[in-house]
Amino acid sequence: MVSEIKVRYRVSTPMFSGGADPKIAELRLPSFKGVLRFWWRASAWSRMNGDLGTVKDEEDRLFGSAGGGQSQVSMWLAPNGRPDAVSHGEVLTVEPGSRKVVGEGARYLGYGVMEAFASRGKGTEAGQLTRGCLSGGFTFTVRMRLRDNRCVGTLKQALILLGLVGGMGAKSRKGYGSLVLESIHVDGREEWRTPRSIDELAEYLRGIGQIHSRSVLPEYTALSGLTRVILAASSHRHPLDLLDLVGREMMRYRSWGHNGRVLRESSEHNFKDDHDLMKKLPVRISHPKRIAFGLPHNYGSVKAQQVGLAGGKLDRRASPLFIHIHMCGDRPVAVLSFLPARFLPKGTRISVGGRKVGQAPEGELYQPIHDFLGRMTDGDRRIEPFTEVVEV
Repeated sequence: MVSEIKVRYRVSTPMFSGGADPKIAELRLPSFKGVLRFWWRASAWSRMNGDLGTVKDEEDRLFGSAGGGQSQVSMWLAPNGRPDAVSHGEVLTVEPGSRKVVGEGARYLGYGVMEAFASRGKGTEAGQLTRGCLSGGFTFTVRMRLRDNRCVGTLKQALILLGLVGGMGAKSRKGYGSLVLESIHVDGREEWRTPRSIDELAEYLRGIGQIHSRSVLPEYTALSGLTRVILAASSHRHPLDLLDLVGREMMRYRSWGHNGRVLRESSEHNFKDDHDLMKKLPVRISHPKRIAFGLPHNYGSVKAQQVGLAGGKLDRRASPLFIHIHMCGDRPVAVLSFLPARFLPKGTRISVGGRKVGQAPEGELYQPIHDFLGRMTDGDRRIEPFTEVVEV
Protein backbone atom coordinates (compact mmCIF):
# COMPACT_ATOMS: atom_id res chain seq x y z
CA MET A 1 0.00 0.00 0.00
CA VAL A 2 1.34 3.46 -0.93
CA SER A 3 1.28 6.14 1.76
CA GLU A 4 1.63 9.88 1.29
CA ILE A 5 3.16 12.45 3.63
CA LYS A 6 2.95 16.20 3.18
CA VAL A 7 5.02 18.39 5.49
CA ARG A 8 5.47 22.16 5.73
CA TYR A 9 8.44 23.95 7.31
CA ARG A 10 9.11 27.61 8.08
CA VAL A 11 12.69 28.81 7.68
CA SER A 12 13.20 31.05 10.71
CA THR A 13 16.76 32.29 10.07
CA PRO A 14 18.77 33.00 6.88
CA MET A 15 19.61 29.82 4.96
CA PHE A 16 23.01 29.37 3.34
CA SER A 17 22.00 26.64 0.93
CA GLY A 18 23.28 26.44 -2.63
CA GLY A 19 24.25 24.28 -5.56
CA ALA A 20 27.37 24.20 -7.70
CA ASP A 21 27.99 27.93 -7.17
CA PRO A 22 28.02 28.55 -3.39
CA LYS A 23 27.67 32.31 -3.97
CA ILE A 24 24.13 31.79 -5.26
CA ALA A 25 21.51 30.69 -2.70
CA GLU A 26 19.03 28.00 -3.71
CA LEU A 27 16.38 25.90 -2.00
CA ARG A 28 17.29 22.40 -3.15
CA LEU A 29 15.66 19.02 -2.64
CA PRO A 30 19.03 17.19 -2.39
CA SER A 31 19.94 19.39 0.59
CA PHE A 32 16.66 18.53 2.30
CA LYS A 33 17.13 14.81 1.62
CA GLY A 34 20.59 15.01 3.17
CA VAL A 35 19.47 16.59 6.45
CA LEU A 36 16.41 14.33 6.68
CA ARG A 37 18.64 11.30 6.30
CA PHE A 38 20.97 12.68 9.00
CA TRP A 39 18.13 13.09 11.52
CA TRP A 40 16.65 9.70 10.60
CA ARG A 41 20.04 8.18 11.43
CA ALA A 42 20.25 10.23 14.64
CA SER A 43 16.90 8.84 15.78
CA ALA A 44 17.77 5.25 14.80
CA TRP A 45 20.61 4.63 17.29
CA SER A 46 18.50 4.06 20.41
CA ARG A 47 15.60 2.55 18.50
CA MET A 48 17.89 -0.15 17.06
CA ASN A 49 19.86 -0.68 20.29
CA GLY A 50 23.09 0.67 18.81
CA ASP A 51 23.29 -2.07 16.17
CA LEU A 52 25.25 -0.32 13.39
CA GLY A 53 24.57 -3.06 10.86
CA THR A 54 20.82 -2.83 11.35
CA VAL A 55 20.91 0.98 11.20
CA LYS A 56 22.79 0.87 7.89
CA ASP A 57 20.54 -1.80 6.37
CA GLU A 58 17.35 0.06 7.32
CA GLU A 59 18.72 3.40 6.13
CA ASP A 60 19.76 1.92 2.79
CA ARG A 61 16.36 0.25 2.39
CA LEU A 62 14.44 3.47 3.10
CA PHE A 63 16.61 6.03 1.30
CA GLY A 64 18.33 3.80 -1.25
CA SER A 65 22.00 3.07 -1.88
CA ALA A 66 24.34 1.95 -4.64
CA GLY A 67 24.22 -1.64 -3.38
CA GLY A 68 20.85 -1.64 -1.62
CA GLY A 69 18.48 -0.74 -4.43
CA GLN A 70 15.95 2.02 -5.01
CA SER A 71 14.66 4.34 -2.29
CA GLN A 72 11.28 3.52 -0.75
CA VAL A 73 10.33 7.20 -0.79
CA SER A 74 9.90 9.73 -3.61
CA MET A 75 10.03 13.44 -2.70
CA TRP A 76 9.00 16.76 -4.23
CA LEU A 77 9.87 20.15 -2.70
CA ALA A 78 8.31 23.51 -3.52
CA PRO A 79 8.58 26.93 -1.82
CA ASN A 80 5.32 28.62 -0.89
CA GLY A 81 6.11 31.84 -2.70
CA ARG A 82 9.48 33.21 -3.74
CA PRO A 83 12.05 33.55 -0.91
CA ASP A 84 13.98 36.81 -0.66
CA ALA A 85 17.68 36.39 -1.38
CA VAL A 86 20.71 38.27 -0.04
CA SER A 87 23.55 38.14 -2.55
CA HIS A 88 27.22 37.46 -1.99
CA GLY A 89 28.88 40.75 -1.07
CA GLU A 90 25.77 42.32 0.48
CA VAL A 91 25.49 43.02 4.20
CA LEU A 92 23.14 40.78 6.18
CA THR A 93 20.59 42.82 8.15
CA VAL A 94 18.10 41.67 10.77
CA GLU A 95 15.24 42.21 8.31
CA PRO A 96 15.34 42.70 4.52
CA GLY A 97 15.55 46.39 3.73
CA SER A 98 16.45 47.47 7.27
CA ARG A 99 19.68 49.21 8.27
CA LYS A 100 20.23 47.12 11.40
CA VAL A 101 23.21 44.89 10.67
CA VAL A 102 23.06 41.43 12.21
CA GLY A 103 24.72 41.52 15.66
CA GLU A 104 28.23 40.49 16.69
CA GLY A 105 27.07 37.25 18.29
CA ALA A 106 25.20 36.17 15.16
CA ARG A 107 28.22 37.13 13.05
CA TYR A 108 30.42 35.03 15.35
CA LEU A 109 28.15 32.02 14.74
CA GLY A 110 28.25 32.79 11.00
CA TYR A 111 32.05 32.69 10.77
CA GLY A 112 32.93 31.47 7.28
CA VAL A 113 29.83 32.77 5.48
CA MET A 114 30.08 36.44 6.53
CA GLU A 115 32.59 38.97 7.79
CA ALA A 116 32.66 39.21 11.57
CA PHE A 117 34.13 42.74 11.58
CA ALA A 118 34.73 45.60 9.17
CA SER A 119 38.20 45.67 7.62
CA ARG A 120 39.73 48.69 5.91
CA GLY A 121 42.53 46.55 4.59
CA LYS A 122 40.15 44.14 2.84
CA GLY A 123 37.56 46.81 2.11
CA THR A 124 34.81 44.79 3.78
CA GLU A 125 31.98 45.61 6.18
CA ALA A 126 30.75 43.82 9.28
CA GLY A 127 28.09 41.28 8.25
CA GLN A 128 29.12 41.30 4.59
CA LEU A 129 28.33 37.91 3.08
CA THR A 130 31.01 35.72 1.57
CA ARG A 131 28.25 33.53 0.12
CA GLY A 132 24.62 34.23 -0.70
CA CYS A 133 21.67 33.23 1.46
CA LEU A 134 17.89 33.10 1.48
CA SER A 135 16.30 35.42 4.05
CA GLY A 136 14.35 33.71 6.81
CA GLY A 137 10.60 33.87 7.18
CA PHE A 138 9.48 31.83 4.16
CA THR A 139 7.86 28.40 4.10
CA PHE A 140 8.18 25.39 1.84
CA THR A 141 6.30 22.13 1.41
CA VAL A 142 7.66 18.64 0.83
CA ARG A 143 5.43 15.87 -0.53
CA MET A 144 6.46 12.24 -0.17
CA ARG A 145 5.17 8.93 -1.48
CA LEU A 146 6.25 5.77 0.36
CA ARG A 147 6.17 2.42 -1.38
CA ASP A 148 6.34 0.64 1.98
CA ASN A 149 3.98 2.07 4.62
CA ARG A 150 5.97 0.32 7.37
CA CYS A 151 8.45 3.21 6.99
CA VAL A 152 5.89 5.92 7.81
CA GLY A 153 6.51 5.94 11.58
CA THR A 154 10.31 6.27 11.50
CA LEU A 155 10.20 8.81 8.68
CA LYS A 156 7.66 10.92 10.58
CA GLN A 157 9.91 10.83 13.67
CA ALA A 158 12.81 12.16 11.60
CA LEU A 159 10.67 14.91 10.05
CA ILE A 160 9.56 16.03 13.53
CA LEU A 161 13.09 15.93 14.93
CA LEU A 162 14.39 17.98 12.00
CA GLY A 163 11.62 20.54 12.58
CA LEU A 164 12.30 20.90 16.31
CA VAL A 165 16.09 20.96 16.59
CA GLY A 166 17.58 20.97 13.06
CA GLY A 167 18.24 23.12 10.03
CA MET A 168 19.55 23.09 6.48
CA GLY A 169 22.51 24.63 4.69
CA ALA A 170 25.92 25.87 5.81
CA LYS A 171 26.09 26.87 9.48
CA SER A 172 22.86 25.03 10.28
CA ARG A 173 24.45 23.73 13.51
CA LYS A 174 25.04 27.37 14.44
CA GLY A 175 21.39 28.38 14.12
CA TYR A 176 21.24 29.41 10.47
CA GLY A 177 18.67 27.81 8.16
CA SER A 178 16.60 26.60 11.15
CA LEU A 179 13.58 24.59 9.97
CA VAL A 180 10.44 25.00 12.08
CA LEU A 181 7.84 22.27 11.58
CA GLU A 182 4.39 23.74 10.92
CA SER A 183 2.32 20.77 9.74
CA ILE A 184 2.40 17.08 8.85
CA HIS A 185 -0.35 15.29 6.94
CA VAL A 186 -0.22 11.49 6.54
CA ASP A 187 -2.67 10.19 3.93
CA GLY A 188 -4.64 13.42 4.28
CA ARG A 189 -4.85 13.38 8.09
CA GLU A 190 -3.16 16.17 10.01
CA GLU A 191 -0.87 14.65 12.65
CA TRP A 192 0.88 17.64 14.20
CA ARG A 193 0.00 20.42 16.60
CA THR A 194 2.52 23.26 16.62
CA PRO A 195 3.82 24.11 20.12
CA ARG A 196 2.63 27.60 21.03
CA SER A 197 4.79 28.16 24.09
CA ILE A 198 8.19 27.25 25.49
CA ASP A 199 6.47 24.83 27.89
CA GLU A 200 4.71 23.00 25.05
CA LEU A 201 7.96 22.83 23.10
CA ALA A 202 9.70 21.37 26.17
CA GLU A 203 6.91 18.78 26.49
CA TYR A 204 7.41 17.62 22.89
CA LEU A 205 11.17 17.34 23.37
CA ARG A 206 10.79 15.43 26.65
CA GLY A 207 8.63 12.92 24.80
CA ILE A 208 11.35 12.43 22.21
CA GLY A 209 13.92 12.03 24.98
CA GLN A 210 11.91 9.26 26.62
CA ILE A 211 12.00 7.28 23.38
CA HIS A 212 15.77 7.68 23.04
CA SER A 213 16.86 6.83 26.58
CA ARG A 214 19.68 4.35 25.89
CA SER A 215 22.51 5.74 28.07
CA VAL A 216 25.44 4.47 26.04
CA LEU A 217 27.71 6.81 24.10
CA PRO A 218 26.68 6.45 20.42
CA GLU A 219 29.21 5.55 17.77
CA TYR A 220 27.97 8.47 15.66
CA THR A 221 26.00 11.67 16.29
CA ALA A 222 22.66 10.42 17.59
CA LEU A 223 20.05 10.87 20.28
CA SER A 224 20.64 8.92 23.48
CA GLY A 225 20.08 9.11 27.19
CA LEU A 226 23.19 11.33 27.29
CA THR A 227 21.59 14.03 25.10
CA ARG A 228 20.98 17.43 26.73
CA VAL A 229 18.55 20.07 25.45
CA ILE A 230 18.29 23.67 26.67
CA LEU A 231 15.54 26.13 25.66
CA ALA A 232 16.17 29.86 25.94
CA ALA A 233 13.94 32.86 25.21
CA SER A 234 14.25 36.62 25.56
CA SER A 235 12.20 39.75 25.04
CA HIS A 236 13.35 39.87 21.41
CA ARG A 237 10.78 39.02 18.77
CA HIS A 238 13.12 38.59 15.81
CA PRO A 239 14.91 35.24 15.42
CA LEU A 240 18.24 36.82 14.47
CA ASP A 241 18.23 39.00 17.59
CA LEU A 242 17.79 35.89 19.75
CA LEU A 243 20.50 34.05 17.79
CA ASP A 244 22.73 37.04 18.46
CA LEU A 245 22.23 36.65 22.23
CA VAL A 246 23.23 32.97 22.04
CA GLY A 247 26.33 33.88 20.03
CA ARG A 248 27.28 36.66 22.45
CA GLU A 249 27.00 34.31 25.43
CA MET A 250 29.17 31.78 23.64
CA MET A 251 31.72 34.46 22.72
CA ARG A 252 32.00 35.50 26.36
CA TYR A 253 32.55 31.89 27.41
CA ARG A 254 34.87 30.69 24.64
CA SER A 255 36.81 33.69 23.34
CA TRP A 256 40.17 34.86 24.65
CA GLY A 257 39.54 38.21 23.02
CA HIS A 258 41.70 40.90 21.46
CA ASN A 259 43.92 42.90 23.80
CA GLY A 260 42.15 41.24 26.71
CA ARG A 261 38.65 42.32 25.64
CA VAL A 262 35.53 40.57 24.29
CA LEU A 263 32.47 42.58 23.23
CA ARG A 264 34.26 45.72 24.51
CA GLU A 265 34.50 44.25 28.02
CA SER A 266 37.26 42.45 29.87
CA SER A 267 37.69 38.87 28.69
CA GLU A 268 36.77 36.09 31.11
CA HIS A 269 39.91 34.13 30.09
CA ASN A 270 38.12 30.85 30.72
CA PHE A 271 40.57 28.78 28.66
CA LYS A 272 43.99 30.07 29.71
CA ASP A 273 45.54 26.61 29.29
CA ASP A 274 44.39 26.54 25.64
CA HIS A 275 45.84 29.99 25.04
CA ASP A 276 49.17 29.12 26.65
CA LEU A 277 49.37 25.81 24.81
CA MET A 278 48.97 27.44 21.40
CA LYS A 279 50.66 30.81 21.94
CA LYS A 280 53.59 30.05 24.26
CA LEU A 281 54.78 27.00 22.34
CA PRO A 282 55.41 24.50 25.14
CA VAL A 283 56.07 20.84 24.45
CA ARG A 284 52.70 19.74 23.10
CA ILE A 285 51.46 16.39 24.36
CA SER A 286 47.77 17.30 24.56
CA HIS A 287 45.14 19.25 22.62
CA PRO A 288 43.17 22.40 23.55
CA LYS A 289 40.02 21.77 25.58
CA ARG A 290 37.86 23.75 23.18
CA ILE A 291 38.14 21.19 20.39
CA ALA A 292 34.95 19.77 21.95
CA PHE A 293 33.13 22.41 19.90
CA GLY A 294 34.56 21.01 16.64
CA LEU A 295 37.67 20.74 14.47
CA PRO A 296 39.63 22.37 12.90
CA HIS A 297 40.18 24.85 15.71
CA ASN A 298 42.78 27.49 14.93
CA TYR A 299 44.56 30.18 16.93
CA GLY A 300 46.38 31.87 14.07
CA SER A 301 47.41 31.66 10.43
CA VAL A 302 50.71 29.82 10.95
CA LYS A 303 50.96 26.05 11.27
CA ALA A 304 52.22 26.25 14.86
CA GLN A 305 48.87 27.78 15.90
CA GLN A 306 46.54 25.39 14.05
CA VAL A 307 44.67 22.38 15.42
CA GLY A 308 43.15 19.77 13.12
CA LEU A 309 43.05 16.12 12.21
CA ALA A 310 46.33 14.37 11.48
CA GLY A 311 45.91 12.84 8.04
CA GLY A 312 43.50 10.04 7.20
CA LYS A 313 40.12 10.41 5.48
CA LEU A 314 38.72 13.02 7.90
CA ASP A 315 39.44 16.73 7.57
CA ARG A 316 36.93 18.07 10.11
CA ARG A 317 34.71 17.12 13.05
CA ALA A 318 31.48 19.11 13.23
CA SER A 319 30.25 20.46 16.54
CA PRO A 320 28.05 18.12 18.62
CA LEU A 321 26.18 21.21 19.91
CA PHE A 322 23.27 22.16 17.63
CA ILE A 323 21.61 25.60 17.77
CA HIS A 324 18.11 25.93 16.33
CA ILE A 325 15.79 28.95 16.46
CA HIS A 326 12.21 27.75 16.85
CA MET A 327 9.06 29.83 16.59
CA CYS A 328 6.34 29.40 19.21
CA GLY A 329 3.72 31.61 17.66
CA ASP A 330 5.53 34.93 17.14
CA ARG A 331 8.07 34.25 19.89
CA PRO A 332 11.48 32.84 18.95
CA VAL A 333 12.98 30.19 21.24
CA ALA A 334 16.58 29.01 21.00
CA VAL A 335 16.95 25.22 21.16
CA LEU A 336 20.47 24.11 22.14
CA SER A 337 20.86 20.36 21.66
CA PHE A 338 24.02 18.55 22.75
CA LEU A 339 24.33 15.11 21.14
CA PRO A 340 27.50 13.55 22.57
CA ALA A 341 28.93 10.63 20.61
CA ARG A 342 32.32 9.11 19.88
CA PHE A 343 34.26 12.24 18.97
CA LEU A 344 36.68 10.64 16.50
CA PRO A 345 37.14 7.13 15.10
CA LYS A 346 39.37 4.95 17.23
CA GLY A 347 43.05 5.58 16.54
CA THR A 348 42.56 9.00 14.90
CA ARG A 349 45.25 11.45 15.93
CA ILE A 350 44.94 15.21 16.37
CA SER A 351 47.49 17.62 14.94
CA VAL A 352 48.37 20.38 17.43
CA GLY A 353 50.68 22.82 15.66
CA GLY A 354 52.00 19.94 13.56
CA ARG A 355 52.53 17.53 16.46
CA LYS A 356 50.32 14.44 16.63
CA VAL A 357 48.59 13.84 19.96
CA GLY A 358 45.89 11.50 21.23
CA GLN A 359 42.32 12.47 22.04
CA ALA A 360 41.17 12.84 25.64
CA PRO A 361 38.37 10.43 26.71
CA GLU A 362 34.92 11.76 25.79
CA GLY A 363 33.90 12.11 29.44
CA GLU A 364 36.69 14.64 29.91
CA LEU A 365 36.67 16.08 26.40
CA TYR A 366 33.00 17.15 26.47
CA GLN A 367 33.21 18.98 29.81
CA PRO A 368 33.49 22.47 28.21
CA ILE A 369 30.13 21.94 26.48
CA HIS A 370 28.51 20.78 29.72
CA ASP A 371 29.98 23.87 31.41
CA PHE A 372 28.52 26.16 28.73
CA LEU A 373 25.08 24.58 29.06
CA GLY A 374 25.37 24.89 32.84
CA ARG A 375 26.18 28.57 32.39
CA MET A 376 23.09 29.02 30.21
CA THR A 377 20.80 27.57 32.89
CA ASP A 378 22.40 29.52 35.76
CA GLY A 379 21.00 33.04 36.01
CA ASP A 380 23.96 34.10 38.16
CA ARG A 381 26.54 33.02 35.56
CA ARG A 382 25.07 33.95 32.19
CA ILE A 383 25.44 37.54 31.07
CA GLU A 384 23.03 38.11 28.16
CA PRO A 385 19.39 39.13 28.93
CA PHE A 386 17.58 35.82 28.46
CA THR A 387 14.19 35.98 30.17
CA GLU A 388 13.53 32.23 30.38
CA VAL A 389 15.87 29.24 30.22
CA VAL A 390 14.66 25.65 30.65
CA GLU A 391 16.56 22.37 30.57
CA VAL A 392 14.35 19.72 29.02
